[in-house]
Amino acid sequence: MSLVLSIVGLVILGLLGLFLYIAYFVRKLGTPTKGAKIDNSVRPNEALVVIDVQEDFTRNTGKNAFDPSVRDAALDEINRMISAARKAGHDVVFVRNVFRDWPIIQLMKLVAGGIGTPGREELKFDRKLEIRDSSVFEKSIGDTFSSPDFENFLAKRDIGRLTLVGLDACHCVQLTAKGALSRGYEVEIREPAILTATPAKWPSLKQDLTRAGAAIA
Repeated sequence: MSLVLSIVGLVILGLLGLFLYIAYFVRKLGTPTKGAKIDNSVRPNEALVVIDVQEDFTRNTGKNAFDPSVRDAALDEINRMISAARKAGHDVVFVRNVFRDWPIIQLMKLVAGGIGTPGREELKFDRKLEIRDSSVFEKSIGDTFSSPDFENFLAKRDIGRLTLVGLDACHCVQLTAKGALSRGYEVEIREPAILTATPAKWPSLKQDLTRAGAAIA
C-alpha cells in the first residue's frame, strides 16, 4: 500500500510540475517585456510596425477565423498606411510570430491546429501585403520588444515614435504597445488597421492603453 501511495504521490507531483511548467510559458507569452528607458529628445524618427499579419492568422479557417470582408478592409488600410509611411520617409517594419517554446507549440497543436508553429507554409506574410525590402523581425511571444534585433534597429534608426497595426489587437498589438510605453516610446494604434478574434475584449484594453499614454486613432 505504501508503495502504491508513493507512486501516486510521484504522479501527482509530476503532473503538478508539468502544469506549472506550461503555466510559466503561457504567462510569458502574454506578458509585456520591460527594458531601459529611451531619450525621446534624440529619437526624432517614426516607424510603422506591422505585427503578425501572417496567413496562419489572417486566413485561419478555425473557430476564431476573421470575416473575410473585415479582414480585407483591415489589410487594405494597412497597405494604405504602408504607402503613406514610405512616402513620408518613415521606416516600415514587419514582425513575424513563430512560437518557439515547446509547451506553447504543443498547446497550439492541441487546441488550434498548430497555427503559428515552426515549419508551416502559412507562417508567410499575408499575400496582400506590400512588403518590398522592408526590415523583418521574428518574435515568439506577444511583445515585439522580446526581439533584441527589433529594439536595436529602433535605436540605430533613432526611432522614438511607433504606429502599430496588425493583429491580434487584444494580444500582440496591445502587448507591444505596453512594451513600447514602458520604455518611453510614443505609441499610436490605428483602429481601422487592426484585427482581433475577441472584439468584446478590445474596449477595456483600449481604455487601459489610453490611460497608459497610447493614442488610439
